[in-house]
Amino acid sequence: MGMSVIHSQQRRSRMAYATAMLAAAAALVFLLMPHVFSQTLTPDEQQFVDVVVRDGDTLWQIARRYAEPGADPRRLVEQIRAVNGLETAVLRPGQVLKVPVSADR
Repeated sequence: MGMSVIHSQQRRSRMAYATAMLAAAAALVFLLMPHVFSQTLTPDEQQFVDVVVRDGDTLWQIARRYAEPGADPRRLVEQIRAVNGLETAVLRPGQVLKVPVSADR
């Protein structure tokens, strides 16, 4: 009788481990699914325009000029900074910035 109890406990332990592994695999699939779908729906290549900074220009003004109508320019300001490797918002006249634009612009 003692051996059957041990085998039963081992079987339950293996079943619990298998269930936990299956649940972890399912969770991983559900976590990665949005990433996979977002990759297939995004455009292949971002388009840019080169903008020559004029005296008095700010990132905010440039972002407002090139942002989609009704869009919040803050997001474009951050994209411009990231694309151009700007650590600060200080611009120099004559500086050329790559500005992300939508394909229909």
